[in-house]
Amino acid sequence: MEKSKIEEFNPWWISGKVDEALALPFKRELFLMLDTYIKKRFIIAITGLRRTGKTTLLYQHIQKFLQEKVPPANILFFSFDDTSVNIEDVLNTYKEIHTKDFRKEKVYIFLDEIQKKEHWEDELKKYYDLYPNIKFFISGSESLFIRKKKKESLAGRIFEFLLPPFTFREYLQFHAVPEEQWKYETKIVPFFITFAEKGGFPETFTFDNEKDSKEYIRSLVIDKIAYKDIPKIFGIDDPEFLTMLLELISTNPGMYIDYQSLSKQFGKDRRVIKDYLSYLQESFLITILGNYRKGSITTLRKKKRAYPTDTALSYLYKTNKDESFFGKIVETAIVNSTHAKSFWKNGTEIDIIKEGIPIEITYQESINSEDYKAIKMFMNEFKQRQGIIVTKKIEDKKVFNEGTIQLIPAWKFLLERTNL
Repeated sequence: MEKSKIEEFNPWWISGKVDEALALPFKRELFLMLDTYIKKRFIIAITGLRRTGKTTLLYQHIQKFLQEKVPPANILFFSFDDTSVNIEDVLNTYKEIHTKDFRKEKVYIFLDEIQKKEHWEDELKKYYDLYPNIKFFISGSESLFIRKKKKESLAGRIFEFLLPPFTFREYLQFHAVPEEQWKYETKIVPFFITFAEKGGFPETFTFDNEKDSKEYIRSLVIDKIAYKDIPKIFGIDDPEFLTMLLELISTNPGMYIDYQSLSKQFGKDRRVIKDYLSYLQESFLITILGNYRKGSITTLRKKKRAYPTDTALSYLYKTNKDESFFGKIVETAIVNSTHAKSFWKNGTEIDIIKEGIPIEITYQESINSEDYKAIKMFMNEFKQRQGIIVTKKIEDKKVFNEGTIQLIPAWKFLLERTNL
């Protein structure tokens, strides 16, 4: 391949630094978390939805290495987002430019949007096994391990990390709200409402109006995924149907997935609908929860619920901001913040089961005896002594025969229990 193509991606070979517009000053929580794994030989893989900051994270680590006096020529970055070259071509051209011997020198190789390359895992495995001095960082806007054999190919060689949209904690940090002020409701609730409505795409935080935010998300996130990424990887021929499914879920967060009903509604085969939903999930646009049963694999059960992976997707499609819909937005934010995989439905219903703990989102002014029934039923059936009700404003702790139920305002839950 042309040497100039690679040189364009690596300006620090000349300047000795990364442009601040690429390695933005704000560091996400994952940046510090990765420090633990930098010195290990394993490949570091970062996945997540488009425009959440994966490429920025790679550039920030490049800048960190440069500040630590790693020679600029020992750092290679390349993006496969809009190119069809092979990994081998990239690495061979890099070796030619700098006369590198991978057996003798420690080099750091950053490969962005690697999922665009077929059989990338086989190429990476070859270099990983042959050259212990190479430290690989890779990123992907779709799940890198859609096919089981991909994961098996790199077993024992890779650490995978998910970079989701910004959490509420990161949102406050980005806006320089001092942590000692986070306990004050009057200070934090306005930020919480804005965050719930605008979502966690960092580049939209500085936009002045809703129209710009929506156009950004539609063109740079949804259209890129639905009309470019998914068709290229999965070979689908109806991207418009993808966006229709996404709009349905985004305007009805927490909806039950009924394949037969969806088949009638859209005139599509049930298998097609199931496949298209899986593509949306693998691209991190939606999250699907399974019905909880202790000791079973919830994702294999028939009853499922779907949510958009960021609240901005809901407001993109639905402009009605009434209190009822905002309650569903809050529910979506809580589901995503806990990385929930399960709900519970058995005559009654609990929104989230996380680590065996029932979490019910009841975003309303008051909580009455009826609001405790489902969570107490779950606690009794599964011998769980702890439960949580996420409220609008109420903060309290109730002790029942079944156990203790904590009531916590949604804004505070997002700050205190992000990693539950």
